[in-house]
Amino acid sequence: MNKQIFVNLRIFFIMILLIVISSFLSNRFLTFNNLRNIMRQISVNGILSCGMTFVMLTGGFDLSVGATITLTGGFALTLQPYIGVGGAIFVALLVGALAGLLNGTILAKIKANSGDAFMITLGTQFVIIGISLLTFNARAIPGSREPFYVALGTGTIFKVIPVPMFIFAVVALISLFTLSFTAFGRKIYVTGGNYEAARLSGISVRFYNMIVYVIVGITAAIAAVVLTSRAMGCSSDMGIGYELDAIAAVIVGGTSTRGGDGSIPRTIIGVIIIGVLSNILNLIGLNSFNQMLVKGIVIIGAVWLDTKSRNS
Repeated sequence: MNKQIFVNLRIFFIMILLIVISSFLSNRFLTFNNLRNIMRQISVNGILSCGMTFVMLTGGFDLSVGATITLTGGFALTLQPYIGVGGAIFVALLVGALAGLLNGTILAKIKANSGDAFMITLGTQFVIIGISLLTFNARAIPGSREPFYVALGTGTIFKVIPVPMFIFAVVALISLFTLSFTAFGRKIYVTGGNYEAARLSGISVRFYNMIVYVIVGITAAIAAVVLTSRAMGCSSDMGIGYELDAIAAVIVGGTSTRGGDGSIPRTIIGVIIIGVLSNILNLIGLNSFNQMLVKGIVIIGAVWLDTKSRNS
């Protein structure tokens, strides 16, 4: 069997198995309200994970996106009285892109490997957190009263599909098209698969290693808009942890930590797995500490499977 097909089938059956087990563990799991709640819950991580897929396909990481969510979410809320909802969202997207550009420029300049990306984005995480705390005085920012903005996080389409899920679907489709059907996407795969070969073939590897961070910065801003709408406000620690959930979803979905291998459909499955896992752990009453333990084991197992399949 083709290795790619095997990986796709493996993670798909893991998802189905988890759903089946969850349905036995709680009779509330397959209820309409709970399934709709899962759709809302996975949307923010799903949007962010699409951007993270671009980064990880080049063999990189971005630990700063959680901080970017907090910063851009703050701008999306505080600027609305002055420049309107559309203007505030635009500024949030611009700030997200600039945060990604900061990471991408530094990493491209030093010709970073995955270890460098880990440390640099850890550093920029602290920088962005500091900027956020200084800009908004470390205070909680109240939510928007604008109906359109509120609907982005809490509304439904035809009273069935949550608006955040629709936004996630749009971001996923754009990401899928970009990676699967454009020269830009193919060059990202080549850059992540073999940096030196990509450079020798004339691909501007520095540009592609930089632009993927801009992309994940933009998706962080989109996620921030949805999250602050749904949470009806923004706190100074709102984005903390989302970077790890996104990385976990991409890895669980079968994207290689070494770059060059992965896809948006597999990331979506990873997002669903992480979302269903979190939901069923809540339903059966496990506290947050035990949930962290289970998620950690799942991530370790996913990396182990990735390494084993690479070396086989």
